[in-house]
Amino acid sequence: MPEPAAETGGASGGRTRVDRRRETTPQRLREAARVVFERDGFHSARLSDISTEARVGSGTLYNYYRSKHDLLYELMKGISAELTGIAADRISAQQDPVHRIREVNRVYVNAFRRNARVLQAVYQARDEDERLKAQWEEVAEHFQSRVTRAIADWQKAGMAYGDLDPRHTAHALTLMVERIVMAWSYEGVEYDAEVLIDTLNKIWIRSLGLTSTAESRSGTTARPGAE
Repeated sequence: MPEPAAETGGASGGRTRVDRRRETTPQRLREAARVVFERDGFHSARLSDISTEARVGSGTLYNYYRSKHDLLYELMKGISAELTGIAADRISAQQDPVHRIREVNRVYVNAFRRNARVLQAVYQARDEDERLKAQWEEVAEHFQSRVTRAIADWQKAGMAYGDLDPRHTAHALTLMVERIVMAWSYEGVEYDAEVLIDTLNKIWIRSLGLTSTAESRSGTTARPGAE
């Protein structure tokens, strides 16, 4: 029989094994849900499969999450934070615009690929749950608004074509990246990673009329379309 202190914390008031188990169970369930969603997709995933993967009873799962939507919503919180933190945390706003585009696109594509199967599940379920729809739209809006502001700033500085509408251009470019990475990640379309990222970058840079700051200062590179 276990000693009372091991289960109750004894007089010291420390955390018990039960307390620690309660703290780790939600994380175990989220990790198990990720495995099942990545393997089966949203519609084929079952709560019983998730509880089995987490090695907990169905009743334990229901103590924390009432539905697949709840679990997917919790998973998406972390993915959303990862994706929306890219430009702010890893890419300096002071960078040369060409270098900035190249770096942001590379980090975004790689992050999307790491989370592609969970994002696919969110895409499948978002019309059934307003929370999931809002999460998806939040990520899209984050990138679209940042790119809109960047294009406007580059236009003011005389670095990007001035006849482009910043918002429409930003939506076209960001949705192009999102859609092609979706096709690559879970629609069976094969791409070479380096060629794809390089191609996306060239489309962005040339469609905006950008050259690197260093190239512009040296006069060694003409703006696309200026020949």
